[in-house]
Amino acid sequence: MSLSKTRNQPNWQDNQVKRFGYLGTLFACLLISACSDKPTDINEQYQQRLATALDKPLPVTPPLNNLKLTPVHNNVNPATAQQLSIVQLAQLSHCKLHTLIAEHNSQLGKVASSAGQLTYQIQFIQLAPSCLEKLNSESKSYQAIKHELANKKQQLLKQFNHLLYNDPELKRTWQLTSYALDNNLAGLVETELALQNLLTLKQQIIQQQYTQIDSQALYPQLSQLRQFNFNQALVSAVRQQTYFNHSTSRYLTSIDLSALCNPLKNKRQAQIVSNVFKKYYLSQLQPYQAQLSGALERLMPLYQALWLNSTTNQPELRALLQQQPSNLLTAFKESAKTHVTWWQKFYKKCEISPI
Repeated sequence: MSLSKTRNQPNWQDNQVKRFGYLGTLFACLLISACSDKPTDINEQYQQRLATALDKPLPVTPPLNNLKLTPVHNNVNPATAQQLSIVQLAQLSHCKLHTLIAEHNSQLGKVASSAGQLTYQIQFIQLAPSCLEKLNSESKSYQAIKHELANKKQQLLKQFNHLLYNDPELKRTWQLTSYALDNNLAGLVETELALQNLLTLKQQIIQQQYTQIDSQALYPQLSQLRQFNFNQALVSAVRQQTYFNHSTSRYLTSIDLSALCNPLKNKRQAQIVSNVFKKYYLSQLQPYQAQLSGALERLMPLYQALWLNSTTNQPELRALLQQQPSNLLTAFKESAKTHVTWWQKFYKKCEISPI
């Protein structure tokens, strides 16, 4: 081999490597773009391909709607609030409660969020006893604080429930969103931990373990939920998948299997229908739904413990969380089971292997 050929060989190999590297990158990009469709898009493609293969149009179905939640208001006794507003703060200057009340009576306190209102109530309950010990039991300040302490203890669970329905992050848990979950379910662990901490707070309120409550921990928990927006994405995705499972199954139920699987006919149409099922449902939607089911199985007990008995005036939410006869999780599983059952009948009737 000549010296010139020897010198050119590495360059040729480098060029080949670069070409293959480019093609590999391009192929990977194509794969990513092909798999980047949202689940709702895949469901719609699945339905449309079935309609084309079966030569039967899809019926018009009503859209999936947001839950109707009744507003939950913070019903604070105005007389009690007024009573505290006239307390002589100078008499409380030796108490930490003095600063808390002063900040709450400021303009910022008046526009506090639901989390801020709950935090104030908790801190008042925690600081009031030590302040009462330093006050004359006959004074108006003592009587006002004692009365307000009892009132806040009585109303604290209602204040927590007010948070569930008025904090932006918690409130939108039950509303639909176009945001799709990451395939790795990023945020599941963090969301589960934040919900567990919220449940711990609720239990401490119920059990009147006021001194054990870390009032400042509420904001990080809500921030964690806001960072991932996992709850809303999960609940929305499960509702959407249940909706598509039901609508697709109803459509398939209208198909005459005897005609489609007629042994005297060519099985070409049945085979095309089978390919649509394998391409869209078996390869993409079923694994995705399995992920959703696994995540919801972990979070459903927390949703139930936090929201189920929070109010009696949320029938649509209660239907999603109730134990019997069906809730969000069981309805989702049943919709997938019903859908797969039709396909089992199809393969048995048409004598086609799903593999």
